[in-house]
Amino acid sequence: MQLETDSVSKGRATAVSPLYPVLLGNDTRPVPEAFAAVGEWRVDAPSVDRSRYYDRAFAAAEMEHLWKKTWQVVGRSEDIPAVGDRFSYDVGTLSFIIVRSDATTIRAFYNSCRHRGTRLCTGRGEGAHIRCPFHGWSWTPDGAPSVIPGRWDFSGVPDAALALTEVRCATWGGNIFINPDPAAEPLETALGVLPQHFADYDYANRWTAVHVRKKVRANWKLAMEAFMEGWHLSETHPQAQAWNGDSSTQYDIWEDAGSQISRSITPSAVPSPELGDEADVRRAIMETIIAVTPPGMPLPDFDSIPTLDRAFAADYRRQVLQAMTGNDASAASDAWMLDAVQYFMFPNFFPWLGEGAPLWYQFMPFGDDPRESVMDVRFLLPLPAGGQRPPKAPMLELDFDETYRDRQAGFGLFDEVFDQDMGNLPLIQRGVEGGDPGRGQVHFGAYQECRLRAFHARLGRLLDV
Repeated sequence: MQLETDSVSKGRATAVSPLYPVLLGNDTRPVPEAFAAVGEWRVDAPSVDRSRYYDRAFAAAEMEHLWKKTWQVVGRSEDIPAVGDRFSYDVGTLSFIIVRSDATTIRAFYNSCRHRGTRLCTGRGEGAHIRCPFHGWSWTPDGAPSVIPGRWDFSGVPDAALALTEVRCATWGGNIFINPDPAAEPLETALGVLPQHFADYDYANRWTAVHVRKKVRANWKLAMEAFMEGWHLSETHPQAQAWNGDSSTQYDIWEDAGSQISRSITPSAVPSPELGDEADVRRAIMETIIAVTPPGMPLPDFDSIPTLDRAFAADYRRQVLQAMTGNDASAASDAWMLDAVQYFMFPNFFPWLGEGAPLWYQFMPFGDDPRESVMDVRFLLPLPAGGQRPPKAPMLELDFDETYRDRQAGFGLFDEVFDQDMGNLPLIQRGVEGGDPGRGQVHFGAYQECRLRAFHARLGRLLDV
């Protein structure tokens, strides 16, 4: 189903919930160029077949043409602070070791012993040697063989042939990326506009205050797509409608031959346009302030404040940030302090910009079942004013049927939000598999789901389908 885009509205507005450019024009501080930047949203893409979400042949094609050929985020530099620190990165049936080989270098290797293929790293590891649990073969953090029991029995094999197989690895903003394709363009090509838009963010100097990895009973694309549009809020997250401009969200896409970056900006401290012209603005401000207030910090006396608006909410958020970190945010714009600015880098990375919702998402297929995936989420805070990096929060792992709230994951109000999204995903997975076979396609909206349309268009080109 092709949609006519010439007459499509770019969001919905009411008297109390204007479109995003109007909010930026009313900001009390200069707005960063990235927030004012405008990308494309018109995507000439057909509907896609539902089988993309469950067909094993399609998943196998993704493994060959997507996961083995693209730059993908695998973690943060803070995950491996000391030489020899390492972790495994698993995407589907592929597995890699990400290791700090010296103070300034991070490397990536196939997670497979050069002797008989045993997996070398499961989860996390540390120390001067990467050791195989089967026969004790070992390698240094730069992948060179160090201890080879029975070396005399391999006299015709040079050391170079026993080194771990390295894959391309690079970093940007404290994030680690790999690409198994030795012929790939450099990471900078895939980053597109991200370095320009994040130039003022000091992304490398943030630390992971909360880190949760969740197994999901849904295809990785379904899991990811649940976070690429805001208009499901009124049905899935009704508790947030009072203070989030869901259907006034702005969507942008920047794409070229080497990259696809898309973005959604959902304004906070405004009521949903779906609530109409008479929606309660004071409640929107109060709910926003309550949402950003850490446990134990007193709330303002709302009854004594005659005017509650976005400027007041942003100023309160600046005070909260200074109390938490010691950093002065007095020059930061209202939009920077309040709004949910979520970027997407093809194929699976979601870096967020600003202080409104400083999140970090990563999605991956899990094992060889296309009906299962993994969602990795972090909450990234700026370093304290003194510059000392706090220790990274340990990663909490949630199994398929465990919830964020039951495990007290630590995201505050987002624990409930994530649980609501996770509740939808198995239903979507079963629905795409069990729908009318005579109508086997998924249809995306022209504007509010333009990012999904762009993603599937690029995926289709890569897989030649």
